[in-house]
Amino acid sequence: MKKFIAIILSACLFPGILWAEEKEKKQYLPEEGDWALGIDVVPVLRYIGNAFNGTIGTNDLTHVGGSPFTSGSTNFRDRGLMPTVSIMGKYLLTDEWAIRANIGLMLSGENEKAYSTDDKAMLENPLSETKVIDKAHYSRNGMSLLLGAEYRKGSRRIQGVFGGGILFAFQNNKSTYTWGNALTEINQSPTSHQFNNMPAAPVNGYRILKENGSGSDFYTGITGSAGFEWFIAPKIALGAEVNLSLYYVFGTQTYIESEGYNRTSQKIETRTDIDSPGDNGIYFGTESLGGSLYMTFYF
Repeated sequence: MKKFIAIILSACLFPGILWAEEKEKKQYLPEEGDWALGIDVVPVLRYIGNAFNGTIGTNDLTHVGGSPFTSGSTNFRDRGLMPTVSIMGKYLLTDEWAIRANIGLMLSGENEKAYSTDDKAMLENPLSETKVIDKAHYSRNGMSLLLGAEYRKGSRRIQGVFGGGILFAFQNNKSTYTWGNALTEINQSPTSHQFNNMPAAPVNGYRILKENGSGSDFYTGITGSAGFEWFIAPKIALGAEVNLSLYYVFGTQTYIESEGYNRTSQKIETRTDIDSPGDNGIYFGTESLGGSLYMTFYF
């Protein structure tokens, strides 16, 4: 009888013991040697919210990713050049210490074309409808980079995360124009298309060949952060952090390169006019770096 009762109790308790052991085996927190990738979940939440408020027609998830250094910063002059998405990554050296990086990159080149009257053909035949092609090439580039380390504190499913690092970012733009009608001593004012947003060329019949718009900006400095990560599942965490940054900004000079006929020397010449000497500044304060609300996956 006693043996029978023991067998029954074992049968009843055995699944519970297995479940308890399985529960103990679940590793919620990251460990030494783990890698991690993170995304900013604010666009996801916005997408879900729009799905319920009737604006699904304009909904998109084009900004899913980590927020780069420039996200939301008024010091970047709203030029639209910096990347709006970055890659967040970590590697745990120990259970408490990790190295981290946040990298954003944007490289773009666009071509615009337009027809202009062929001056040479018109000279030979006033009724000619021959056209030449004028071209504009726009180059827009930006990059942001943060390299640093972090310390994690906590043995349960919520950990405090404290970090620091160095940051670097840059952005630039340039426009290059190619004209179908050549500028010659005979044709000193060739027909050319006026592209949108093309700045005014110097006087005396000069036309633009190249310009760098608002110039190039470079950013360098240091940052510290404090936040937390809540592990909602094994090695999957929701996190939030605030950053304190000190960085220096300097911008290069802007210029316009143009060509025209110099009546004094009676030759075709190329000239470069400095439009702005450049600027600089230093900033200290809180920034949103790496995502104000993010999700991290450890593996």
